Amino acid sequence: MKAKQIALILIPLNIILAYFVFNSIDSEVEFNKEAKVRISENVQKLKDLRQVQTKYKHAKGTFADNFEALTHFLENDSISIVKAIGETPDTLTDVQALELGIISRDTAYVLAKETVFDDAYLDSRNENFPLDIANLTTIPYSNEVYSIDAGQVEKGKVIVQVFEISTNYGTVFTGLDAENKSYELDALLKVGSMDEASLNGNWKSE
Repeated sequence: MKAKQIALILIPLNIILAYFVFNSIDSEVEFNKEAKVRISENVQKLKDLRQVQTKYKHAKGTFADNFEALTHFLENDSISIVKAIGETPDTLTDVQALELGIISRDTAYVLAKETVFDDAYLDSRNENFPLDIANLTTIPYSNEVYSIDAGQVEKGKVIVQVFEISTNYGTVFTGLDAENKSYELDALLKVGSMDEASLNGNWKSE
């Protein structure tokens, strides 16, 4: 076969090969872009669930080991807030001012969700992912819910309450071609730990 004929055959083959290489790179870029968004959204939801868990523990003494208890607390319970009425002079402590009757304290009750998700917390959230209390336990882009567990562990002869809320990356990437990408699909994205007293998440930055 003449060199010219070989060249004519190789040209379309090279074009086809270049197309598949480019398409593969483009697909990888698009996946990584979408993966980053999905991970960020799940991280925010895990932070929201951690916020509910910490307030639940403050009110109940333990972490919730199921979402029914957690959502019931959020939607139906009330939390007491002690308000100071009056102003303490600079020369006195609050205790002294209270004893002298300069100030008084009043206990008010507000819905748990108003205290859990107060203005300070809402200002700290990622504004790209609006708070959706009705679907707080649902993993975005799937029909699955997060896994939840709670209990206690002994550390240094001290019993501490622990919890863990998680999902795996395979579920996070539902609907995406995530095979052979840079993620272990069985690995967990989680907040808390059942092995130690930790409220941290296992994502890159807290």
